[in-house]
Amino acid sequence: MTEYKKGILILTFFTVLSGCTLSANQTQEESKKQQSAQSVATSSVSKELITQGAKYFRFRCGGCHEMSAEAGSSFGPHLEGIIGRQAGAVEGYDYSKALKEADFVWTEEVMDSWLAKPESLLPGMCMTFKGVPDEDVRKAMIAFMKEPE
Repeated sequence: MTEYKKGILILTFFTVLSGCTLSANQTQEESKKQQSAQSVATSSVSKELITQGAKYFRFRCGGCHEMSAEAGSSFGPHLEGIIGRQAGAVEGYDYSKALKEADFVWTEEVMDSWLAKPESLLPGMCMTFKGVPDEDVRKAMIAFMKEPE
């Protein structure tokens, strides 16, 4: 093989190799852009979901509960920080016997069960709340309770 052909072969090799690197970098850039766009879309959806959840919360829960601990408890205990909190744990609130004895933490899953059919989750509770049958409404309410406006 002549020096000229070796040079062409090496040049071709590096050209192909650099093209692969460029292609990989372009793919990474495109992937980052797509992830960023998805993040913005998710953020917008989340904000919209939280806003809807706030409306549902005020309509279905706001007569008895406040979200803000600063607002205190009205007829029911405040629900600020409820997701991740032990059931019946707001100091100074006089819970029903069923909630005082409840041994669970309010997770998203537990809250979904509670919102769907509260009496089936905790028989003997004293709320007149009968539940929210619509899964999308419950999802929005939970989103709001996790991160109030």
